[in-house]
Amino acid sequence: MAKKKEKPAEEGSPAWMATFSDLMNLLLCFFVLLFASSTQDAEKIMRIVNSFNPESYSILEAGSVSLVDGQIISGGVTQLPGIESFLEHIGVSVESKGNNEDMAASGTDEGEEKKDTTNVEPEDVNNQHVVEETSANEGEKTEQASEEILEDKLKEQMEEKGLQQSEEMYDEITEIAESYDIDDRIVMDYNSQYVSLDLNGAILFDAGQADIRSDAQVFMRRIAAILGKYKDCVIEIEGHTDNIPIKSAQYESNRYLSTARATKVLEFVEDNAELIDQNMKVAGYGESRPVASNATEEGRAKNRRVSIKIYNQLNSESQ
Repeated sequence: MAKKKEKPAEEGSPAWMATFSDLMNLLLCFFVLLFASSTQDAEKIMRIVNSFNPESYSILEAGSVSLVDGQIISGGVTQLPGIESFLEHIGVSVESKGNNEDMAASGTDEGEEKKDTTNVEPEDVNNQHVVEETSANEGEKTEQASEEILEDKLKEQMEEKGLQQSEEMYDEITEIAESYDIDDRIVMDYNSQYVSLDLNGAILFDAGQADIRSDAQVFMRRIAAILGKYKDCVIEIEGHTDNIPIKSAQYESNRYLSTARATKVLEFVEDNAELIDQNMKVAGYGESRPVASNATEEGRAKNRRVSIKIYNQLNSESQ
């Protein structure tokens, strides 16, 4: 029996190779798409976002940047269609304003000849520098004016608050002085910083002396009781005299005498009330701060005094 003749092999690749190649191409395209969708160019995205910034409608640092063929961002104006949806997709919220549209409408059309900015006259450059310097100076002046306005408002608010605190202290001390029956021997006043109590020097001291008289000690104990209620505040005791030169071997001048009297008052009130020493101040001004004319005896009597200033809480903290 004759052997069956075998058929000759077909030329080229087998048929299954075509199907396998198509599958490999599809898989390659699939993974390329996955990679492309998971990789974002941060610099490119920031350039897109900057094109929507209303404060930067100027040529970008990199000039006209081509993102895709035929689609660019130049001069702060986007020419990308559907860019809003793209930005929303990447999570960037952009507020689009009319300036973008206006500038896009007046920008250079595709194929239109652009102006040559390489040949700029020196005068134009100088003018540009002058404009920039003027804008910078105006910006500094505006900022300085804003700071001054803010500072004035803060000072005004502090003064109002301090005045309110001083007024409350004044009313409280007035009530206490009336209950102690010493209100007629105290001249009181207040401002945004403190409440002042002026004590007549004739009640407290003998002429040319700094020791507190024995008949004034009851009065001074009641003054000490008032000060004890405000021990957390800064308390300043000031001595004042008239302009008649002192004739005493103990004190060289009226300033020495006024300082000695203020010191004696401080020592007395600290001995008779629980006060905080670091909150206490003493000063002697002699005849330099009169409250009345030294031309009359009545005026000189008013100038011979000890003034106690009780600073409100706001100004005590600032000191």
